[in-house]
Amino acid sequence: MQNTPEFRASVASRLAAAAAQVPSLTAFVGLDGFVDEILHVVDKRYDAVRFDRIPTIAAYAQRLAAAVGRSTNVELVNVLTKLGGNGPIMANALASLGIGVTYVGSLGWPALHPVFESFAARAEVHTISEPGFTDALEFEDGKLMVGKHYTLKQIHWDNLCQRYGKEKFAAKFESSSLVAFVNWTMLPHMSAIWESLQAELMPTLQGPRRKMFFDLADPEKRTAEDIRHALDLSLKFQSRFDVILGLNEKEAYEIAGVLGMDASPRDWKGLAELSVAI
Repeated sequence: MQNTPEFRASVASRLAAAAAQVPSLTAFVGLDGFVDEILHVVDKRYDAVRFDRIPTIAAYAQRLAAAVGRSTNVELVNVLTKLGGNGPIMANALASLGIGVTYVGSLGWPALHPVFESFAARAEVHTISEPGFTDALEFEDGKLMVGKHYTLKQIHWDNLCQRYGKEKFAAKFESSSLVAFVNWTMLPHMSAIWESLQAELMPTLQGPRRKMFFDLADPEKRTAEDIRHALDLSLKFQSRFDVILGLNEKEAYEIAGVLGMDASPRDWKGLAELSVAI
């Protein structure tokens, strides 16, 4: 289907017609959480305030490559500190639309990190560990995300049960219109959490089929074996949920490769065919 003005108008009309359903919808989302610093990289500095930024990733790569065998100084200027992580960003957006959101994740421990306070004002938020931290180096042609993920090792099933509660988790898992567990790549225990859900909660799950959303979040650094195992686990939720897998273009090619499909770049029609194949 082509992205025509008629198609966009049809989508907008259907969204407007469904708006009245929003207050009755609920979402249970997790499990990551990041504090994002948006940064510019200094090229030339003129005084305490004025500087030129390095404009492109290629120019930054050249600056770093020139330091091989020597050394160099890189100055980063903070532009913005904000809420980050696939889960909080998704949940915050859903809550801003009026959906009743419950979020569990790494948002600060023992107290909520201040960057998540506005999110907590519009959603039911529970934190079980310190957040991760991302230095997002922003250029005119993209971003480089440099992450510090050591705290995310605390996101595991035992910690969820102890700091949030297994019964509370089960109640939200069983009743929410949408269940979403995102950022699999950065959470080393996420697959084990899914295994625990399937072993301990799925056998007694009650109620109608609902939606379940996953994203892998740029799985390039994970092994093909790990990725395939995660995909197999997500399929097992299909017995009780309508499972949705979210992929961007880069991720689609990576998943195609893992599944033994043709992973070569293609146009939008080819991407649509690849999505069906996946």
